[in-house]
Amino acid sequence: MITLIVVGCSSSDKPADLPKLYSCVVMVTQDGSPLPEATVEFIPVNSDNAKYRAASVTGNDGKVSMKTYGFTGAPVGKYKIIISKIINDDLEYAENPSTGQKEIVNFKKYQTVELKYSSEKTTPHEIEITGNNKNNQYVFDVGKAIKILIP
Repeated sequence: MITLIVVGCSSSDKPADLPKLYSCVVMVTQDGSPLPEATVEFIPVNSDNAKYRAASVTGNDGKVSMKTYGFTGAPVGKYKIIISKIINDDLEYAENPSTGQKEIVNFKKYQTVELKYSSEKTTPHEIEITGNNKNNQYVFDVGKAIKILIP
């Protein structure tokens, strides 16, 4: 499972050793259709960039502009691409006696992307950002929709 925390940064918060970032737009599809709200993470293949992981979440159109430390772009390098999407389902509601309104009291979490795409060891998706690329746009398909309970 991937936990993603995206934090906005001001230019004064930029790490001094952060290398130059190159714009990179990713579109994620599932069975040929755009996949919204999927987490996309670039895992550096070479140890020089190991601490610079670009990560973002796709919009309704399945597209995302990758960010590193909250700044748009990714450093030069080879990356494994991991993609996941977790949903909450099987919601159980109960009435709150104080407010009289129904509230969610229980739910289950499900992974909706094949597990091979959410592990750097098994993902077939890779890219290379060279710095010479004028149009860093990539499309990754994650196969058919699934629904696996996350314990």
